[in-house]
Amino acid sequence: MGDSFLAVTFGFAFALFALGLYGIVARESLVRVLFGLVIMTKGVTLTFLAAGNARDQLGTAQAIVFTIIVIEVAVAALALAVMVNVHRTTGSLSVASIRRLQG
Repeated sequence: MGDSFLAVTFGFAFALFALGLYGIVARESLVRVLFGLVIMTKGVTLTFLAAGNARDQLGTAQAIVFTIIVIEVAVAALALAVMVNVHRTTGSLSVASIRRLQG
């Protein structure tokens, strides 16, 4: 594959990472933070796959990406459980409502 394809792939991965980082930093809602985290990890996995393809080590890259996906599912499940408990306690998923809970 050519250098232009690799540059476009890395550019798209960086754009996904930046979009996810914005979703985490903006943090108006816990759902937006979770989606930002998921989008950010998709950018990282795309980077691993592009780098593995460029170095002819696609099998290793796929193994790392599979591990990242498994960890991402566990984190998402834990985050959703926390969101359910926060919604039961505060009645909303706003970050501002969570800050009011501090004692």
